[in-house]
Amino acid sequence: MDASLFFSETYETARSRFLEAAARAEARIVSYENPSARGPHGTPLYLDTAWFGPADAETVLLNTSGTHGAEGFAGSAAQLAWIETCGPRDLPPRTAVLLVHAVNPFGFAWGLRGTENNVDLNRNFLDHAAPHPDNPLYDELHKFLCPKRLDDAAMSKMLAAGARFVEKHGQWALEDAISRGQYTHPDGYHYGGLEPEWSNLTLRRIAETELAQARRVAFVDWHSGPAGDGELIYLCFSNPRGAEFARAAHWWGEDALDPATVNAMWGSKRPSRRGIMFWGLEEQLAPHARLTGAVVEFRSARHKPSPAKTIRASLLERWLRFEGGLDAPEAKGFLEEIRDDYAPRRQSWHDNVIRNALACYRETIVGMADWERERARAAD
Repeated sequence: MDASLFFSETYETARSRFLEAAARAEARIVSYENPSARGPHGTPLYLDTAWFGPADAETVLLNTSGTHGAEGFAGSAAQLAWIETCGPRDLPPRTAVLLVHAVNPFGFAWGLRGTENNVDLNRNFLDHAAPHPDNPLYDELHKFLCPKRLDDAAMSKMLAAGARFVEKHGQWALEDAISRGQYTHPDGYHYGGLEPEWSNLTLRRIAETELAQARRVAFVDWHSGPAGDGELIYLCFSNPRGAEFARAAHWWGEDALDPATVNAMWGSKRPSRRGIMFWGLEEQLAPHARLTGAVVEFRSARHKPSPAKTIRASLLERWLRFEGGLDAPEAKGFLEEIRDDYAPRRQSWHDNVIRNALACYRETIVGMADWERERARAAD
């Protein structure tokens, strides 16, 4: 099997292949068009779902891709591989799979991580009627993290300011302030937004309608980015002392969820988070269903030799959005750089992504079957 055959060059191709494969497998397909955003050349953008298995299944795998748009290439390829390698035919009794393709179709189509409003969806799932979380150190960083130009002089100035910040607050404080989520600078990094994004509202609608009968929801949210070559990092956001975390560890291995393993694979201590999709769905489903799962990262980027290289993909996205524009002469080259971080074209990465994704699907579905049997025994 040539793993590269499951990867697509564009969002449009990935979507078409997903829908065709799902239709051949006799899935129930629903498509949601984004009413306020378009892709390159004015193409419409869709979030698509495919349901496999009995409609009344109470044990369901919810599997999402493209939450961070440019990361959707790997997640889409994984979903396509599962469909086309007979995954739907091998489902245990009384279980179902709901694949959600391109949660953030704008980012997927343009090769950017955020939504059409520069919102990081994994910072957007919180109560926007309540005061938004503070991130005071980000305010200190924003002014020098957003240069008008990306030339050597601007980079040297930014790095000098960053070094002063690290000297004052420490390296982890820098990483945490940038990535935890902020709600004060719409043109900044990991902006969580001041209201639910279209993708947020649409996914909540899907959970409300498609998962109304569910009592046990397994959750795998495909992502990519950390340095490596297709290895999986399991980020479980359940209570570490709770039953859901223990169940996830049983499915995927205690070592895989161990913070020491995660930090080593991530490359540093994991920053904190606000408004992640995992917690939003967990809260929404809580009245009738328990959720066990993880954000699962395919390691993808090359190891970076300097702080400037480490942050470059984020710098490029912000510059394209707010300084140069997606039609700038530099745009094509910059978008290729971003893609090489999140969806490299090297064969070894393709091979490892598909092999590891299919293994994760198998382990998760075996775990779901055990979960369903636990329910049956308890009912007897």
